[in-house]
Amino acid sequence: MKKRLISLFVALTMLLCLIPAAFAATFNAGTYTASANGMNGAVTVEVTFSDSAITDVKVTEQAETPAIASGALEQIPADIVAHQTLAVDTVTGATITSKAILAAVEDCVRQAGADPDTLRTPVEKNTADVGDRTAHVEVLVIGGGGTGLAAAMSAMDNGAKDVMVVEKLSRFGGSTSVSGAVVAAENTYYTQSIGLEPNSEVWLEEWKASSDSDIGVLGKDPGYPTYERVSNYFTQVGETVNWLEDEGVAHWVTYPFFPNGRYQVPDYVIDSETGAADPEGGYMLIDHMVDWLKNHDADLRLSTTGTKLLSNDAGDVIGATVQDASGSYDVYASRGVVLATGGFAASEPMMREYLPQFADWIDLTTAGAGDTGDGMQMALDVGGVFYNDPYVITLGSTSRNGSIAGFCMSVNLWGRMVINSKAQRFFNEGYMPYQATVALSRTEDGIAWALGDSKFAGAALLDAAVDGTEVVKADTIEELAALMGVDADTLVKSVET
Repeated sequence: MKKRLISLFVALTMLLCLIPAAFAATFNAGTYTASANGMNGAVTVEVTFSDSAITDVKVTEQAETPAIASGALEQIPADIVAHQTLAVDTVTGATITSKAILAAVEDCVRQAGADPDTLRTPVEKNTADVGDRTAHVEVLVIGGGGTGLAAAMSAMDNGAKDVMVVEKLSRFGGSTSVSGAVVAAENTYYTQSIGLEPNSEVWLEEWKASSDSDIGVLGKDPGYPTYERVSNYFTQVGETVNWLEDEGVAHWVTYPFFPNGRYQVPDYVIDSETGAADPEGGYMLIDHMVDWLKNHDADLRLSTTGTKLLSNDAGDVIGATVQDASGSYDVYASRGVVLATGGFAASEPMMREYLPQFADWIDLTTAGAGDTGDGMQMALDVGGVFYNDPYVITLGSTSRNGSIAGFCMSVNLWGRMVINSKAQRFFNEGYMPYQATVALSRTEDGIAWALGDSKFAGAALLDAAVDGTEVVKADTIEELAALMGVDADTLVKSVET
């Protein structure tokens, strides 16, 4: 009798545990629409409910950057429907887009008459034993950005048959995918076709002139950079561009913004009407490189993070430990490991340690979301060392006002008068954008104002973006100073001189 009572109690307990899941939410069946702010504006979803389930989630309108958001736009809706929960994992590298989709779906849940809190059950992780997944390849590439994909292509082009690329994000591309695919190169098929003679010595002197000046350098380490390496780059980049063209992933033409012909982009990113480069050109270039690797049977693994380099008793790196949703496993590479994991511009701890003057602004970085220094740490763990590279790439400045952020990055505002928070001009407005950004980083608060009048090319957009904080407008310099929070007399003097 006692045994039977215990059995009944256990069965009853199990039944009670099942009830909340079975009746977690009821909905007013139908289709509902809502929006939430993503990275580049509103993300709109359309959610369909039966009386007891979410049956469909669609993102119907959005202006997110494909290279960043594509994984979230596909995965988040699918996961919500598959698991009937709002507690799905955000997509690494697309957190803002992921959260926008979730917020909009939550709004739809409320419209359907349900409490979103009843849909917060975490997705159960797969804990099943997947067995020994140790892999053996010829070449392992850690990092699936432009560098990693090119390394994998080169390995296969030079005879490797078994090449694996692991990328921690849900998409390939890295920083290349969020670029316009502009490349500075000489002695390419294109420069040869227009009769531009290669001159690496001239390039090196121009590079020294722009980089060795105080305004272009953030620090110095004796012995660096080695100009021999820089010169080798100028020699080899043209060969690389030609090789990519030979492999069919791009056909390069001049980028008209730079009249000397040394700056080129793949022709499929040029707008035939405006002659401008498509800002998503890098994304298309990455797609072509991925297609090439797939056609050559490379082993491409997304959402797979390199966590540790493996070495033998002699100290040679022979593979790596990687991790995906099912756990960790080792990959051994008989012909070598390529570490192509990018920089650390998206890592707040590393930025605060190595580039503290930029640390408060890392949310505005144009680097890839995966540039968190993982590979550097992996190298350090097996005996690698840092050196103080003073040449940090600064590409321009922007605003946290979302409606003008892209405008600030795409238009060279530095042709305007620029003042600091003390209403003083603090650099030559003829500087290149990267030089201006370095100058800005040396101000006390990292804040500058670009001044323009109604004749300014972006006046209409800025007029619509006036918010009283980052974009202000007035009829007189004195009134403008008050809105900017700077001294009026100093501003008048700066404008007049």
